Amino acid sequence: MKFKLKRKLALIFTSVLLCTSFSACTGGNSADKGSSDKQKSITFGTNQFPTNLDPASEWNGWFVSMFGAGETLVKLNKNMQIESLLSDSWKRVDDLTWKFHIRKGVKFDNGKAVTAQAVKASLERTLKMNPRTREILLIDSMTADGQDITIKTKSSSEAFLSNMADSSAIIVDSSAPADTFAKAPVCTGPFKVKSYTPNSNVVVEKNKDYWGDKAKVDKATFKYIKDDNTRAMALQSGEIDVAQNVSSNNMPLFKDKSKYNIDKITSLRIIMSYENLNNEFLKDPAVRKAISLAVDKDTYAKTLLKNSAVPAVGPFPESLPYGNKNLIGYKYDKAAAAKLLSDAGYKDTDGDGILEKNGKKVELNLAFYTTRSELPIIAQAIQANLKEIGIGTKLQSYEDVSQVLKSGNFDLCLYSVNTATSGDPQSFLEVYFKTDGTANYGKYSNSKVDSLIDKLKTEKDTKERSNIAIQVQQKLLEDNSNLFLVTPMLNLVSKNTVSGVTMYPVDYYLLNNKVSIK
Repeated sequence: MKFKLKRKLALIFTSVLLCTSFSACTGGNSADKGSSDKQKSITFGTNQFPTNLDPASEWNGWFVSMFGAGETLVKLNKNMQIESLLSDSWKRVDDLTWKFHIRKGVKFDNGKAVTAQAVKASLERTLKMNPRTREILLIDSMTADGQDITIKTKSSSEAFLSNMADSSAIIVDSSAPADTFAKAPVCTGPFKVKSYTPNSNVVVEKNKDYWGDKAKVDKATFKYIKDDNTRAMALQSGEIDVAQNVSSNNMPLFKDKSKYNIDKITSLRIIMSYENLNNEFLKDPAVRKAISLAVDKDTYAKTLLKNSAVPAVGPFPESLPYGNKNLIGYKYDKAAAAKLLSDAGYKDTDGDGILEKNGKKVELNLAFYTTRSELPIIAQAIQANLKEIGIGTKLQSYEDVSQVLKSGNFDLCLYSVNTATSGDPQSFLEVYFKTDGTANYGKYSNSKVDSLIDKLKTEKDTKERSNIAIQVQQKLLEDNSNLFLVTPMLNLVSKNTVSGVTMYPVDYYLLNNKVSIK
């Protein structure tokens, strides 16, 4: 009897061991895969795409930051205030000197330590490659010592610290092979680039060696879907999880809050038109003023763009202390515009509806690009408005107008640009409106404007800086240097399974370590 009982107990014990072992090898592991080991992936549909992924090239740092791969020494929060990033502390030694301490333990995504010397080499590379970065940072010399980097500027610059948050100042491992920068730059962000397919997609994956909190998703794909309707359909069908800048026409498709999240914000962008002052007609102040009076900005913003933009006065939005509310601009007045031209000697002698002067018809080329859905709409509206006052326009559509602007092969050119990437007016005014500004493609020049902009380099008082910026803008309006049309709203539409995706006033922040998907 005892023998049989012992035998039964042994069999039961053996069975328990076998079950436990089997569970450990199979059932338990399966459960883990169903939870912690399951790869989390998210897909974005974007209407803009970089020419390559080298942060030092053109505006490509914008995308490297947006994709969660690139980081700068400091960053801007949602209130446009400076916060630490790769640098955990800094101080201004004197008017020309700044000292930054680089966080200990930070690594590039190839495992190399980020030292002050690595930061110095990265910034030197960018300064050599990018004229805009040279212009906004004004760096004269840099000295590296352990984790401390000391930067001296060529002149006093009150905007220096906030300009260090500009995406062109992303820190890369400059010692990486030269052929890697365009397709897979070695950076420090919560994600690292896995692949880049030109005009198609970028795939990033979690950087497991990231110095901060690790990313909540394992992989993110950014698909270039420039057509608004196609991008909206891709979100509806589930092909993508997040869509950038859904057009006003398609927003009603996503009103169901049980399925979609919508985040909207008034941008810091301006949609403006360059005016090429080398053009024989645009050299005439009367023509430029007539154009400013003839464009119906209220209708553009409220009707054509269905309240997805607000009418602009100057380049900066009303939300900024030096923005629109402080300026005297132009109201739509077709009759006044026509009278200006008539008084300046422009006549329609052959009755075809187009004015002439000195035997030449007043006809202008209007260039625009198609990757921002509002630009073709505005281009057609400007064409119609100018026709009403006797100015003919020929529309020229491009995928990218950067070469058009650099070549000067335009009369008018629509452009959407972020005007306050650092929260400070100085760099935008310098780059776009100073006589030698690198983005002053219309060749506007005014010594008074140059002098006022130079004052921003040394003025420390915040209120006075705003006052100077207001004076500059008012002079731009008086001279009709450019057409300032509308300030667009920015939006992100995501499936309700997505969390942590939010809009920032500067739109080069998007994917970060807080973004997640169920």
